[in-house]
Amino acid sequence: MAIKAVLFDFDGTLADTLPLSFYAFKHVFKKYDDRDVSTDELIAMFGPTEDDIIAGNLRNKETVQAAIADYYHMYENHHAEEVPMSNEMYQLLTYLKTIEVKMGIITGKSRKAYQISSESLKLSNFFDIVITGDDVEQPKPHPEGIITALDFLGVTRDEAVFVGDSNADIKAGKAAGLRTYGVQWLSTYQSSHFEMEPDGLFTSVDQFHKLIKNEHNVSHKWLDWAKQIQAIAQIGLTYSKDVFDLERFQALREISKDILDTYTMVGMDTINLSFANETGYATPKVDIRGVVFEDNKILLVKEKADGAWSLPGGWADIGYSPSEVAVKEIQEEAGFEVVPVKLLAVLDKKFHDHPPEPYHIYKMFILCRITGGKALGGVETSEVQFFGEHELPELSAERNTVAQVKSMFDYVRFPDKEVQLD
Repeated sequence: MAIKAVLFDFDGTLADTLPLSFYAFKHVFKKYDDRDVSTDELIAMFGPTEDDIIAGNLRNKETVQAAIADYYHMYENHHAEEVPMSNEMYQLLTYLKTIEVKMGIITGKSRKAYQISSESLKLSNFFDIVITGDDVEQPKPHPEGIITALDFLGVTRDEAVFVGDSNADIKAGKAAGLRTYGVQWLSTYQSSHFEMEPDGLFTSVDQFHKLIKNEHNVSHKWLDWAKQIQAIAQIGLTYSKDVFDLERFQALREISKDILDTYTMVGMDTINLSFANETGYATPKVDIRGVVFEDNKILLVKEKADGAWSLPGGWADIGYSPSEVAVKEIQEEAGFEVVPVKLLAVLDKKFHDHPPEPYHIYKMFILCRITGGKALGGVETSEVQFFGEHELPELSAERNTVAQVKSMFDYVRFPDKEVQLD
């Protein structure tokens, strides 16, 4: 079963926040209780939110609210300098988003503490759901938060994995029936050994990244097979006359639809309306992207569909040449009048890090030059802007990858560079 969702613990798993948390806790216990609390003692308190840890363990009850306020003050003021975002973790989250794997956080942190970390580390755009200690009645190791996240995301326990660094995480994931991985990949983690055996143990983010890539590649093989089955079925339904052969080809089409529904997030309704309704000889679809530069910056448009950016373009239209499609799409989506200059690349979408989809698609990238008009969004786009190579915004992975857009800059540096071909 393909992985459709990854659920993460936060402290010690997604971010190296534990040293800062320990420091802030030790400070408030010393200040308000005149008590030295060890790291092991603090870990034993973990489970409830920061507020409840302080309220439940501070002996001087009259100072609880002041201690809580002091904790958050220290956590927020020192976060930027003490908790850097791991580059490997950022790459993992970006990859998961690119291949349209849903992501969630199940943490015992309070909502306030999570917001401080999320804003500091710029994590808000990655996650579809965040369940904090304030959002559950029963914290980990109870599976309440995980089960709630699965329901919200619309995935089954067989389609999701849970990743955490503590005994409570492993127990919660197992209790929810998920494949559950233990991690010890940051400088500080809660459990050096696990009371319940996880399904795997990762000591580096890259190890988990490779697991996801391998499983995604297996899914892509199934997609390739499904597309080939669909093509055989479509051609057979077009040219066969024998009633029994027609039944067999229709059965093949149904098998391909089931595979696509399992390994993509397109949905059976869309598969039935588009992919499985095509007739005639099966051929790849063609997606055409216009490439425009100005002052060594590339033209991108913001897609209303997903709020991310792409090169202007779309499906090749009947009656238009590839160059005419590029010109038309740039004017409709970006407002500029252009003339085509040359073909830069013809790529097979299956060889690049796009989200899985039912079609076999060739992508054509055509360089164009502005002759008039002005930046203006269209029916499908909300913003138009030029970006430098090292200042690219979040890209619409369905339409173009970071590697593809960056490769276009090669034609600014080397105008005679040959056409890229897969």
